[in-house]
Amino acid sequence: MTLVYLVVAWLAGIVCWSWLDLPWPILPVLGLAALTGRVAGRNNVSLRIGSACVFAFVLGAGRLLLDSPHVDQGRIALYNDTGWVTVDGVVIEDPDERDTTTHLVLRVERMTLADGVWQDASGRVLVIASRYPAFEYGDRLRVHGQPRTPPVLDDFSYRDYLARRHIYTLIRRPRITRLAGNQASSLLHLLYRFRHHARAVVAGILPEPQAALLSGILLGIESGIPADLMDAFSATGATHIIAISGFNLTLLSGVISGVARRLVGRRRSFWLAVAVLGIYTVFVGGSSAVVRAAWMGVMVLLARHIGRPAYAPTAIAAAALVMTATNPNCLWDVGFQLSFAATAGLLLYARPLERWAARWLERVLSEEVAQRMVDLVSDGVLVTLAALVTTMPVILYHFGQLSLVTLLTNVLILPVQPAVLMWGGCATLLALVVRPLGQAMAWIAWVFLTYTIEAVRLTARVPYAAVPVRIGPTPLVIYYAGLLAVTWWWSRSAERRKEIIAVWRPRLAARVSAGVTVGAGLVLLVLGLGAWRTLPDGRLHVVFLDVGQGDAIFIQTPSGRQVLIDGGPGEAALLSQLGRRMPFWDRTLDLVLLTHSDADHVTGLVPVLQRFDISVLIFQQEEVRSAVYAAWLEAATVEGAVIHTGEAGLHVALDEGVELTVLHPSSTEASPNDSSVVTRLTYGDVSVLLTGDIGATVERSLVAQGVTLDSTVLKVAHHGSCTSTTPEFLDAVTPDVAVISVGADNDLGLPCEDVLMRLGPVYRTDVHGSVELITDGSRVWVQTEQEMGPVE
Repeated sequence: MTLVYLVVAWLAGIVCWSWLDLPWPILPVLGLAALTGRVAGRNNVSLRIGSACVFAFVLGAGRLLLDSPHVDQGRIALYNDTGWVTVDGVVIEDPDERDTTTHLVLRVERMTLADGVWQDASGRVLVIASRYPAFEYGDRLRVHGQPRTPPVLDDFSYRDYLARRHIYTLIRRPRITRLAGNQASSLLHLLYRFRHHARAVVAGILPEPQAALLSGILLGIESGIPADLMDAFSATGATHIIAISGFNLTLLSGVISGVARRLVGRRRSFWLAVAVLGIYTVFVGGSSAVVRAAWMGVMVLLARHIGRPAYAPTAIAAAALVMTATNPNCLWDVGFQLSFAATAGLLLYARPLERWAARWLERVLSEEVAQRMVDLVSDGVLVTLAALVTTMPVILYHFGQLSLVTLLTNVLILPVQPAVLMWGGCATLLALVVRPLGQAMAWIAWVFLTYTIEAVRLTARVPYAAVPVRIGPTPLVIYYAGLLAVTWWWSRSAERRKEIIAVWRPRLAARVSAGVTVGAGLVLLVLGLGAWRTLPDGRLHVVFLDVGQGDAIFIQTPSGRQVLIDGGPGEAALLSQLGRRMPFWDRTLDLVLLTHSDADHVTGLVPVLQRFDISVLIFQQEEVRSAVYAAWLEAATVEGAVIHTGEAGLHVALDEGVELTVLHPSSTEASPNDSSVVTRLTYGDVSVLLTGDIGATVERSLVAQGVTLDSTVLKVAHHGSCTSTTPEFLDAVTPDVAVISVGADNDLGLPCEDVLMRLGPVYRTDVHGSVELITDGSRVWVQTEQEMGPVE
């Protein structure tokens, strides 16, 4: 326990020095007093421990003082908010690839101002670049942009957050030139490359959002998870499922230790297991929760190596000491706080809660039945309660949201998480070596991943699933002070009780066999239901996907052929929508059509070409005006795909009775919007006109040419912009239903009120979510995610 007291004092020194802004000369005085007490209390144990704690307090405060920024440390920050600069530097962290942007941490080496004279420079810069082109760890870049001081928002200081990572400068949307590659650690470069390769493998064997969730759980890459799903995890208090946890590392260390003991003997197995833990920690990104779990794992392995029992409080204290000694500012990282608070809650309260529940149940049940019930609810309810006791104030302080369904959600999803990790991990490893074997195992993992996702979504839809509750620092301190006092009293009384050991009674072989049979049957049932839900039903389905401010249209023909028109502004939303509508095993698209090169239509298609086998591509070759369109052209060289130019007169028979006809363009237009590929989809008596982003000029031209425009359904051009959907065009189309693909609360003020007034019944993706049209060739049914009628 002495180490625990010393670490608490060390952490208190960091906190007090940060909050109280004490003069630095007080530290030597306190240090001298501690040494004096240590000498004077040579025979007094309490005085010796107290003096050691004071000295640890001084060391903690001194460590934070040494970490304070110096002028030369952030030299680039001296030019914040002064205008344009050009800097050369190296990417020193794995790029954080998000939906439409990439965050790069650049170690600055030199810079120049408008005079063109290069000078040495130092410091770190966060560069927020476009999603394409892609960059890697170790790339040397030349960045031309405006350095800014990170902002302080109403409820969050981005400046303080970055400062704790020693970043004091922010450059948004600069012009970037790649000068060289692999200019940092070659080992890290290989690790990060393998990480992204593993992510691509996961994306290749699973649909979205299951692939994104598994990437978060296994690889620590959460950026691909759609915003609505992440919100659902947050509202239900289940975000800990996504994070790399101690469970992952405990399983890994146990497996590696066992294998290493057989290969290299007991002595050397410790060092091999520690090395693998360290590599995996770096491999998955090295977040606070991962580093904490890794250090605790190292302490447990060390205890086994030297033949001593592992003591959990010492392990967690040692992990906190090492992490804050390396970077004292990590103490303010939310992940650090939640990880250590949750671990402390499990250590302090999980077992007492199990004993209390057993005693309460024994009043009405036999001891054996009561213990079985406690074992049944332990992981889902009691462990969650134990973690909530210590984490809830941190959650309320930082996020201001109280989840009322977190116990229900965790009861539903926690029991399947070992299966997610086991089947998902095995599927990924096998797919890296033998793709078909990994694919087969991924279908089993898909069951548990889908169950997790749907359970979270279901509980997130419960009324008042999350309510806004925010607390300040004073209630936070009072709560933990009271909790500490209660825990101290409880521990004193607990010493006089007999420890109740929960004994897992072995299951009879017949019951185990029955459980395996039932489990396999349930897996097959879920797989069958998942397949049945996405299989063709003999009708034409046209789905206007809710992908934000952009267009993406998914078509499934009566026999099951699949077409994708445009991809929206980002990959996460599109891939998630496709994952919900395509069979989980299907990685093929019969046809992909790009209407034009604007980012809100093409960005999501780039990963589609990388993840799916495409039979036919249709697009207009345009002038390269953006990096994302260049990435599309590079990815469009799909082996085996037939490429057609999207020009008027092209007819594509999608299925028996289903035809897609290109009406425009007949020549390249000056504007990318007016170059949009306009198509008309027909099935029996039903037709759908898909207009891309054309404007009034093209609309008048189509009417003047006498092109067949009359359609049952109109996809309104350019997200409902005032520059499109003229009265003359509507008179020619005469739609029964109109659909507008538009992002909620967009900055462009779309859709235009004048356009809405000209239309009849309208479905909007910002209001209705994804809009699905279903037709048998004579009748049309409309289904929406929000289950609302059209806007009249």
